[in-house]
Amino acid sequence: MLKQVIRISIAAIVLAVVAGLILQQLGMLPSMQATTSPAITVQASPAILQEVKRVSKYVVIQHYGSVDIDYTEAPSGMLNALKSIGIQQHYVVLLRGTVPAGFDLNEMSEADIWVSPDGKRAQVTLPAPKIFEEMISIDNEHTRVLAADDKCPDFLCTVDLAAFNKTIEPEGKRLLIESARKNEILRQAAVEGKLHYERLLNQLGIGEVRVVVQGYDL
Repeated sequence: MLKQVIRISIAAIVLAVVAGLILQQLGMLPSMQATTSPAITVQASPAILQEVKRVSKYVVIQHYGSVDIDYTEAPSGMLNALKSIGIQQHYVVLLRGTVPAGFDLNEMSEADIWVSPDGKRAQVTLPAPKIFEEMISIDNEHTRVLAADDKCPDFLCTVDLAAFNKTIEPEGKRLLIESARKNEILRQAAVEGKLHYERLLNQLGIGEVRVVVQGYDL
């Protein structure tokens, strides 16, 4: 019984194929050899803007550096004279940390993205890169106190941890930013951002892409 069912099924398939070939020859079915090229879907400006702005602050480069901080504190006001007899605290700290830079994509609008009617060309204008100061991280593991001389009682001078949080760390971040700027972190961010968004738009199906970074001639 099973063999009979199989033979009937095979015969039905063969008849269907033959019938299809006959109809094709009569012009009643499209040719099986006809092929169509896959369509490339190009996203419109709002969709591209959404893709570009996937993160509000896009970090493209990080500068790792180290700075020396010379910190001295002595009693103030009427007690400042105590400094002359050595009542003070003095630290030299080698502080290491990372400074991130990139683009605040919240500054972009639809006007910053242009796509040609045929979807083959696009231009994106990025805002000027910036250093994200709130994202600077201190490498506490590799930060070192090179010298320490504390001869000031806690009730007259800031205790060690408070001194670090209040003065040493903020000064260290300022110096790390200064060092990163000297090493042209913002220009490097502009270059990396341009390359990144060129690749991104190419992946979206746009062949010719121009990325402009405000403030930079790249």
